[in-house]
Amino acid sequence: MKKFALFAAMSMAAATTAQADTVFGIYAGLGSWDTSYSGNAGEPSITLKDLGVKDHANNFYYVALEHPVPLLPNIKLEHTGISSKQTAVVSQSFVIDGTTFTANDTVASEFDLTHTDATFYYEVLDNWINFDLGITARKFDGFVYAKSSTQTEKVDVDQTLPLFYGKLQFDLPFTGLSAGVEGKYISYSGDRLTDYTARISYLFDSALDIGVEAGYRKMSLKVDEDDLQASVDLDGPYAALIAHF
Repeated sequence: MKKFALFAAMSMAAATTAQADTVFGIYAGLGSWDTSYSGNAGEPSITLKDLGVKDHANNFYYVALEHPVPLLPNIKLEHTGISSKQTAVVSQSFVIDGTTFTANDTVASEFDLTHTDATFYYEVLDNWINFDLGITARKFDGFVYAKSSTQTEKVDVDQTLPLFYGKLQFDLPFTGLSAGVEGKYISYSGDRLTDYTARISYLFDSALDIGVEAGYRKMSLKVDEDDLQASVDLDGPYAALIAHF
């Protein structure tokens, strides 16, 4: 992940100026992501399945502020809690940050990929077709941990990464229905992070627009650093309560 941070200056410079929103608005959401885990970690690697990782729900929330001020970007803040804790008898040896865990030993492992996103974006189109472009700064605040009868190792995952951001949404006029896709991406020197969602939402017509949203999210992370090698996919459906005021 350290190599990602070196790419920050170049990525931030890629943000382009577009039109501002025509009205002031706040968008918010709170939901649960039913997450499936796959991939591997360590070198030589061990699969998450062999470590005993199970599927479970992770919570998230967001709030976005859109405004009519020219040149200033809109901003969206998001937080996703991602963690897993498990114990398994491993069938193979694997290494994390130079520490070897041997086959047939009981290993208690834990990982945390909790992150907070700050996205700065412009609305290229803002009518029944919405098209946004911008830059996301993602702050990871987590770790990877493993403990056996003889070994203990913990690697902090504490980096801020820049990602390119885009969103395309179609609003069906006079219905409250909309559908769209949203994606974030960065790739540099063999490391890669992709995160995208596809969703359908409905806002009830009232003084305070409240609605529901359902969709699918997939996050893929590939890291090849001195202290951590991992290739992890997290995906699954999600549901959220949303509001616009």
